[in-house]
Order: sequence, then structure tokens, then C-alpha cells
Amino acid sequence: MLVKRSALSAGGSGKDLSDGWVLNFAVGCTHGCLFCYVDRIWRLHSKNRHSPYYGLELGEWGQYFYVPSDLEEQIRRTPWQRWRGARVLMSSTHDPYLPELYFPNKWPRRILEAALPRGVRFTVLTRSALPTQDFDLYARYREHIMLMSSIPTLDDAFAKMTEPRAPPPRARLAMLRKAKELGIQIGIVVAPIIIRSGWREDLERLFRALAELGPDVVFGESLHARGLNLARLEAAGVEARVGPSMDREVGRVFEELLREYGLRGAYW
Repeated sequence: MLVKRSALSAGGSGKDLSDGWVLNFAVGCTHGCLFCYVDRIWRLHSKNRHSPYYGLELGEWGQYFYVPSDLEEQIRRTPWQRWRGARVLMSSTHDPYLPELYFPNKWPRRILEAALPRGVRFTVLTRSALPTQDFDLYARYREHIMLMSSIPTLDDAFAKMTEPRAPPPRARLAMLRKAKELGIQIGIVVAPIIIRSGWREDLERLFRALAELGPDVVFGESLHARGLNLARLEAAGVEARVGPSMDREVGRVFEELLREYGLRGAYW
């Protein structure tokens, strides 16, 4: 069964992305974002004798990537009707639209084709621009799907450094603009907001672009120290500031910008 319980819901961590369900179908993520903390999760799994991922061979984050050999069978066997009417997050521990997941098997599309006709509702969270390949499907089930993109910055050079193999932020905005034109629900997750020189100006520039786009919802979150993410950023020359006081400051600025630009959303 692919769908699992998750804390990413309004009743759990306050991250209103699902009704408490998440769908992950790969291990690792080839975007290799320096700030990502998911590597820590897989390393814990690989050391836990009771985990199905015990003994998994892991290299550097962004370099290892595995898809279950029986994924086609798992899609077929999952009782999708069990989640009729429920909102499921796709995905929380990897990008669901990685090139390696879409070509040649089109795994995200095949999952949606199996689940959407049975009434499952989805929040698709991605840094990729590949969902455009499936906009015919999204438009057909527009009442059951929201496309959300993670866009933490409009600074192309900074994005290239911190999200080395993800499409540029403006490509993600263009994807969302096209989705909105088709009547598809869209949202933005501004995360992680990395506190560095010029972060406020960068955030306001992003909000101006979001106000022009007009998404259904905008969420935000600052960077938190987890696993090796701060060490990776520091090795790349990024001096990120973290901590409770920094988090409160980012939250204050974020919520002010939501009000100023008339956007609906929340700071996590």
C-alpha cells in the first residue's frame, strides 16, 4: 500500500497539505538541495533493523536514488477507494516529478490515473516543471487536485547554488501560471526561507511576483538545522542564520507581506 499516515496536516504539524496522508514512492531525491533534511530520515531508516530500508546503501545526498522494483504492482494493489474524498500529499520525502520518476515510466501520472477516478484528492508538491506533461489529467480532475510548487527565492544564482538540479524558480512560476489558466488550483510553499544578507528584499520581490500570479494559498517556513543541511550550506559558502528568534522574525515579515499583498496563507 503506497499511502501512509503523515504529520503534514492541519491536525498534526500545522502544515495544511493533506488530511493526514502522504504518498512517497522513491528513496532519495536527485535535486540534491543543500538545505534538505530528508537525508537524515533515510540514514535513520538504514540503521534501524526493524525498518524495510535497513542496510540501504547511501552515498551523498542527491546522488542516491531508488524506486521499488514492484512499484507497478503496488499501484495496482493499493485500494485507492479507501481514500475517496481524502486529500493526500504527493510527496514528502522526494520530489514526485523527478525526471528519473517521470521518464520513461511516468510513475506520478500512473499513480494519479489509478487514484483520481476513485475520488482521491491530491496536493502535488514539487520543485519540478514536469507536471505540465500531465495538465490534461489535472484539468480533467481539477476539483480533486492542487498543484503546489516550492519556491523559496527568485535569486537565480542563489537557487542554482542551493537547489543545484532543480529547474529555475521562474520556470516553476511559469508552470503555475499555465496551470491557473487551465483552471487548476495552485499554491506556493516559500521554503526554506534562508536568513542571509538581502533575504528581506528577496522575499518581497517574490511576494510581488506571487501577487501578480494570484495563487490559491501561500505557505512559508524558515530554514531549520536538521541533519547535515547547515554543514552543506556552509561548505557552499552560505552563512545561514537559524534559531527561534530568527524564525519569529521571518514569520513576522512573512505575515506582513501576506497582508500587504492580499494573499491567503500561513507561516509554519
